[in-house]
Amino acid sequence: MKHDLDMLTNGEMLRQLVGTCPDGIIGVNRTGIVSIFNEAAEKLTGFDAAEVLKRISITELYDSPERPREIKRMLHSEGFGGTGRIEGIEVAIRRKTGGTVPIRLSATLLHSAGRETGSVGFFHDLTDHKELEEELRRQSITDSLTDLFNRRHFHTVLTDEVGRCRRYNHGLSLAFCDLDRFKSYNDTFGHHEGDNILRLVAETCVRTFRSTDVTFRLGGDEFAVVLIETEAPDATRSMERLRQAFNELWPKRMVSLGKRLEPVTLSIGVAQLLVNEPAEKLQLRADLAMYEAKNRGGNRTVTARGCIGADHRGG
Repeated sequence: MKHDLDMLTNGEMLRQLVGTCPDGIIGVNRTGIVSIFNEAAEKLTGFDAAEVLKRISITELYDSPERPREIKRMLHSEGFGGTGRIEGIEVAIRRKTGGTVPIRLSATLLHSAGRETGSVGFFHDLTDHKELEEELRRQSITDSLTDLFNRRHFHTVLTDEVGRCRRYNHGLSLAFCDLDRFKSYNDTFGHHEGDNILRLVAETCVRTFRSTDVTFRLGGDEFAVVLIETEAPDATRSMERLRQAFNELWPKRMVSLGKRLEPVTLSIGVAQLLVNEPAEKLQLRADLAMYEAKNRGGNRTVTARGCIGADHRGG
């Protein structure tokens, strides 16, 4: 093996290393024309080396024509790995067939006789890493039983939407839902059937609401809906559609449970964000309206008044 290596010139060894490197290697001359484009770079971009080498500028491979200039500035600064180097920055490059590929890029300037002659970059595909990252993020904000968002994400979304509502001066409503007689079904038929009921609520939400509305399972048999750019009358009508749709689906989907118990229904409270109202007070008013619905016998939607402690009007 040592003898074989001794037989290779430095140039031949470099060509073999570039050719077999699992990461894309793309080199450019001083004017930005591609001069090195290995097999991994071909797989990464979908371009053949023959289409690229000495034919196109590196600007055509990045997601933005400004990106190479930004990278050049980084290479001439000291804050990204030292002067003449950058290490592990995230960028995106274009694919020939469309779309982009997320990349971790490390690069260095090339010199000959003290003169800058170009640069070479090492392009590590982050697609799998990004997909795993996104899946972990999704799991962290999703309720595993219903596939709705969870309580943790509820607080994030509500805070963000309250801020957005104030900036753009549009309506925002919040609804809390609680199942009536759920405990009786859970105790009588077991957690498996109880879980099916919770999934039915989630399924009905997906069927009923707009893509802009955001639905959450807060825990147990409690659900919440953030109705974006929606004022109380429209929000109440939307929640009534949910309640009625659930009532229609219930006998079809839960027929196997028989008629030994009264059907599970929804008690719903709706509140619209008031001027300068904190998110916590909005939640409290929606919660009180929901309990008012339960106190009136359940299976109804109640809209909160602005003042806590005032009478509520129901649907």
